[in-house]
Amino acid sequence: MATPFSDGGVAVSVRVESRADGLRVLADLRPERAGFHVYSLALPDGGVDGIGIPTRIRAEGALRPTGPATADARERVLRPEGLGVRLPVYQDGRVTLELPVRRVEGGTHPDRAWVFLTYGACSEREGCLLPVRDRAVALTLRPAARQAVARA
Repeated sequence: MATPFSDGGVAVSVRVESRADGLRVLADLRPERAGFHVYSLALPDGGVDGIGIPTRIRAEGALRPTGPATADARERVLRPEGLGVRLPVYQDGRVTLELPVRRVEGGTHPDRAWVFLTYGACSEREGCLLPVRDRAVALTLRPAARQAVARA
């Protein structure tokens, strides 16, 4: 189950899925305006010449990452007018980030986890939207199903 929210001009939903190969945190990001693209996971931490904010996802609490995040969308290069930079972004539409995780038993909140998302969206002609940094999404894990309910 996911609780969707909108921030920084991007619609977002987060969920945890149990698969044969383990647990995954999935975050769907979709720019709300046509022509805008979510920055790539491959964008360097400082952006390109200080422009752009890389997409990041991390988990804390009862979930811990077991590998790097991936995205299901193809990358492309965006050249915002007047900026003289080439920014790695994802193709039009929804992008699903996938973070492999494991359940951590114990602790003060054994059924609580937090997913933190950092992202931004940019257009070639309309500029860039305000970035979102470390947006926290609280997850209550269900012990039997190993799935979660998200709250932004």
